[in-house]
This record gives sequence, C-alpha cells and structure tokens, in this order.
Amino acid sequence: MTYWVNHLMGNSDVEFSLESLPDLYAELSQADGEHTDVSLTHESEWCLSAFSSGLLVWENVAGDGEPKHMRCAPKEKVIELWSLLASGSIDEIEKQSWLPGYGS
Repeated sequence: MTYWVNHLMGNSDVEFSLESLPDLYAELSQADGEHTDVSLTHESEWCLSAFSSGLLVWENVAGDGEPKHMRCAPKEKVIELWSLLASGSIDEIEKQSWLPGYGS
C-alpha cells in the first residue's frame, strides 16, 4: 500500500517512515495563518489532516463520501489514526467518533 504525507510548508514525502509521524505532528507548532495543517493520504484517496487547533479532518479527497471531523484530538490519537491509514485500515478509522463536516 502506498501513502504520502503533506508537511506544514506544502512539501510531501511518499512512504514517510511511520516512526517519524511524531515529527510530522510536531510541525504543527510552527503553524501560521497560511500553513495550518499536516496530513497523511492513502492511495485510496482517504486523507487525515491534523490542525494546530486540535481539529482532525477525515475525508476522501476524490470526493467519495462526506467529510468528517473531531475536535481536540490528542497527539497520540492522531498518530494512531495516521498509522492505521498508512496500513489501509479505513474501516477502523471509520469506527471512530466522527462528527459531520469540516468542523468550521
């Protein structure tokens, strides 16, 4: 399975090391008005974006299904969900307590 991450400043990495996911999350400490989130996207087009506010957005970037979100997601939860997504465990992520929409 293939996945990639998008860093805070817009660059991306394919097959980013799962052991480095805490470093990806740590980039959020440098968020500003223009650069607000980091994400992991699976080859299935499912994407999990984390924001410095604690907002977590779950969506299919190809447009399949409706976006969902959760607020105040702790770092450990975000990393756990990113790891599940990297392995293609979409159903496990879907089982989480999501709210409809982007949370804005």
